Amino acid sequence: MDRGPGRLAWDRPDPNPTTGRDEPRSRPPLWCGVLGPLHVRVDGTDVLGPGPRQRALVAALALRYAAGVPLSALSARVWSERHDVDRGAIRVLVHRLRQRLRTAGPDADAGLHRTADGYRWDLGPGSSDLADLRQLRDQARRAEASGDLALAVDLLDRASALVRGAPCQGVWSDPDRWPELVAVGEEVRELRRMSFDARLRLGDHRTVLPDLAALAAQEPTAEWVHDLHLRALSLAGRYDEAVTAHRAFRRRLRDDLGVEPSTALVRTYRRILDHDEPLPGSSPSAREVIRAGADDRSPTPGSRAALRALTEAGAYIADRGDYRRAAHCLTATLRLGGDPAARAEALLRLGEVRYHQAGAGLDELARAATLFRRENRRHQAAEALSWQARVLWLRPGDDDSALRRVAEAVDLIDDRAPDPAGAAALVNICGILAVSDRGRAARRAGLLGLAWARQMSLTPLDLRARANLALVDLTAGDADVVAELAHLTQAYRDRLGWVPPTLWVALADAEDRRARLGPAATYRELAVGSIRGQEATADVPWLVAERVREAFQRGRWTAARGAGVRYLRGEHRHHRMASEVHVVLSRLALHQGDLPAADRHSGAAERLARRDGGATLLGPALVQRLRVRIALGRPRARITATAEELLDRVHGAALTSSFGVDLPLALREAGLDVRALARHAPVESPWRQAAEAVLAGDMARARRTYLAVGSRGDARQVTAAGG
Repeated sequence: MDRGPGRLAWDRPDPNPTTGRDEPRSRPPLWCGVLGPLHVRVDGTDVLGPGPRQRALVAALALRYAAGVPLSALSARVWSERHDVDRGAIRVLVHRLRQRLRTAGPDADAGLHRTADGYRWDLGPGSSDLADLRQLRDQARRAEASGDLALAVDLLDRASALVRGAPCQGVWSDPDRWPELVAVGEEVRELRRMSFDARLRLGDHRTVLPDLAALAAQEPTAEWVHDLHLRALSLAGRYDEAVTAHRAFRRRLRDDLGVEPSTALVRTYRRILDHDEPLPGSSPSAREVIRAGADDRSPTPGSRAALRALTEAGAYIADRGDYRRAAHCLTATLRLGGDPAARAEALLRLGEVRYHQAGAGLDELARAATLFRRENRRHQAAEALSWQARVLWLRPGDDDSALRRVAEAVDLIDDRAPDPAGAAALVNICGILAVSDRGRAARRAGLLGLAWARQMSLTPLDLRARANLALVDLTAGDADVVAELAHLTQAYRDRLGWVPPTLWVALADAEDRRARLGPAATYRELAVGSIRGQEATADVPWLVAERVREAFQRGRWTAARGAGVRYLRGEHRHHRMASEVHVVLSRLALHQGDLPAADRHSGAAERLARRDGGATLLGPALVQRLRVRIALGRPRARITATAEELLDRVHGAALTSSFGVDLPLALREAGLDVRALARHAPVESPWRQAAEAVLAGDMARARRTYLAVGSRGDARQVTAAGG
């Protein structure tokens, strides 16, 4: 795509994404470019002013053109230093943007719409370089699936030509803070990977080899880059260089990330050592294999191999977070029939994908466990039971059932015979026990699973084991866990090309414990972006409940109340995280003097937390229950018993924003002082400093501390209590 010397991409007529021909008359008058420096042009004239706030507004709307942006998100991106939403100021900015667009063209602002909670800017293909890139990428995928690699490469080249630099370059001083930029950056990385892979399969290794070598130097721990680089060197016959490059890459992984190369990369390396690199395009596509075996209920040995290959492909895709495609692949695998062991393996992987997609998959996992037990494959049965435990743990009131499945899985594992299924079962068991307040047992299972994963070079399991062990350390109050979680995040990006939502949530929790509410909110936004990109909705109830609490902390009490009421009326009203929503609503009701509502919500919060919420949720629920009982004039014996149970929950690093100012207010109303809190030795943090200030009667210092960490809701309550 020759632009000519000094000619920019938007200076030439936009090609039709389907035909590739220039069609200047069909080009819409409005064009918005976000894949590089931000530009908005109407009929070739740049209409975007230099003001940083208006540019931030335009960037936020353009990056999320398909879904719209709530007012709270727009406010956070335009005024990053504020904690409240200035609706009037946002409307003024939008009005000014409309005026600029209308001045340049009468219908240029037709796509800018007001929604129920914010604004949406309809920028389809031809009006946005990001929309064009996505359309070309999807067409390239269809061309690749149909076997037309030449067309796929051409479409990918045209998509790559749209990228002019970092997304919205120069708009925000801290680009990593905004989840939209991270998501678009990942899309650009995936586009480059698809382009290199298609060219290698087309046999064009000599053209891409210099680019891959330069990219490998820029991203020395990115496994997908190294895998493509090895394949290009092998296809060029430069086997010695490939061996040297792989050894250097392995040393770098050990030094920087503390992991071994993945099994897939090891297979690529072994093929290179054996000079057995398959010719580009020689292997049949998954679509051909499925079509060939779809009507064969008694597969031949060759189709059994195809079934195993498809199951492995589905698991490989799932490890990289593309659950929708993994589910399609595994469902097609089950249509091939096969022996019971092969069907059980496919059912197990499909159940795992269903869990990540929507917290489901119990039927598939139960069938897999039954088949594995009949075949006397104990570790595979243990893995199926461990995934069942994870599904059950998500369901209201099934905490005991989840722990029973864990016990069954533990009984099936032979710690003297490591294998991949046993390692996966141990990693899952570690995660379940970690969130069930059984830290010591979780650590034992996680360490053994990590040892097995490293022994067999199972990279995804290695990373999952380290993430679960980090959760155990986080609960125990380890201050270094944030650094470990950051290393894991980088490892996931470099090795698998995506970051699981649970890892972002863990980072948010870690920052919350350090009283850094801004970074915590950012990580939760990144988790939401990951869920939207990967269609992994099992973590949605956690994130929505956390957003209710964040709205309260930022002083947006009306929004917090509305979001909390919607949560409790929806499908997640019986979820364990509903306890946190009840706590917020009880705090609001108590502040307004509505004691019946405060009593109702605090009682519901305590019941949910005692049922299956764990220590993390029970502490804040007990705080609110204590305050309500004091306000209602309950007997002194009940108040004292609740206060003693509550104090046991603030030991170590458990003191977080979930307790807020209600903890010291409750202790103060119960007649306790700073010494009562000190005896339970919470770690030194701004939360403890604020609590001690309230107990000492220094409301001004407490208010300053809460404002410093960004909790305006707690500061408002301190002001009311001190008035």
